[in-house]
Amino acid sequence: MSFFASGVSYKNCPVEIREKLHISEPLLGPALEFIKKQSTVSECVILSTCNRVEFYGEAEDEAGWQFFLKSYWTDQRQMPQSVLDSFYHFRNIDAVQHLFRVTAGLDSLVVGENEILGQVKTAFRQAHEAGAVHSVLYRLFEKSLKAGKDVRAQTRISEGAVSVPSAAVELAEKIFGNLNGEKIMVIGSGEMAALALDNLRTAGASPAFVASRNQTTGSVLANQFGAEWISMEQILTHLGRVDIVLSSTSSDEPILKFDEVRQAVAARRSKPLFLIDIAVPRDIDPRVHELEAVYLYNVDDLQSVMDANLHLRRKQIAEAEKIVVSAMHEFESWLESLRARPAMDRLETHLDKILSQELERLAGRADLDKELIRETQHRIKSKILHEPYQRIKEASKNGGVKRYLEAISSLFNLK
Repeated sequence: MSFFASGVSYKNCPVEIREKLHISEPLLGPALEFIKKQSTVSECVILSTCNRVEFYGEAEDEAGWQFFLKSYWTDQRQMPQSVLDSFYHFRNIDAVQHLFRVTAGLDSLVVGENEILGQVKTAFRQAHEAGAVHSVLYRLFEKSLKAGKDVRAQTRISEGAVSVPSAAVELAEKIFGNLNGEKIMVIGSGEMAALALDNLRTAGASPAFVASRNQTTGSVLANQFGAEWISMEQILTHLGRVDIVLSSTSSDEPILKFDEVRQAVAARRSKPLFLIDIAVPRDIDPRVHELEAVYLYNVDDLQSVMDANLHLRRKQIAEAEKIVVSAMHEFESWLESLRARPAMDRLETHLDKILSQELERLAGRADLDKELIRETQHRIKSKILHEPYQRIKEASKNGGVKRYLEAISSLFNLK
């Protein structure tokens, strides 16, 4: 069996394509059920965020993995096969390294972000609850999550702008210089919206409106930050009263459509309106950027903010990479030991058979107690196997287990 990681991210795929590939909550359940029915894939976890859509899994070989991906995207999602041309693919140790770096925040648009750790944990939990994860992938994700926590606990990689919302607020500051006095509307009441509001307050802004579908959660969030809650239907009527709109919802369809925004901004008399859309799929129709005095930014436009903050954390990134490498080696060692188990089981069975025959013959002659015979057999076997197990444990640290297993199988003629 081999490990695989395949997908797209902000690095190789623009938001226009990522939003089409995004696997929302309603699509995730059927996708995991589809995985469980595949004969070519034994385990799989799906990670879908605003910056990436990735499949992590274990399969017999690369052909089986590619067949699974093709089946899902063309049969289940009804997309052209060419969609897979955008995918990157990692195998075995490269796939393990990719997952560990993603969980540590080293592969994020916002290097060191904390949100990805929770997103990986949620993806893992959902796959496990659906029965799409078993022993090996379970251990892999446990190790990656621990490495992600260690990176954040042992380094200062999370200093500076360390989330998409915080980067969005920094972008707003670059545009306006100072957010004091600017009227802001936040669309959404989820975690990202809450983070955006928190960062806006830290930057000195006073959000005017929080728009959401759910009045209860939206009102609580609005009250927390001294804003007024409005319904989604009221957004357009309030556009004339704000300078900045920051949107982050889980909607599959645009919240702000071109024609509606055009009508709303007509009454602004060319007063600039800045729209920051950090949702995937996007909340705001990209064509609104064509409107006079309307400036639209999406999640991919945050790269300049990321680049400015990145140099401040170069040393911390290097330290984080060391933690990731160490965690990878630990997982490799465990995996090597796991792969040795079948051969060692055969050796134990072989020894049990020989010891049982010889000790039973001795017991018959000396009239020895059967319990004593069993204890003696166990002690002899343990002493014989102690050294081989120690050697295999050491060899698992440098990938040398296969050589020992081949020698054991050959010497004892184990089938």
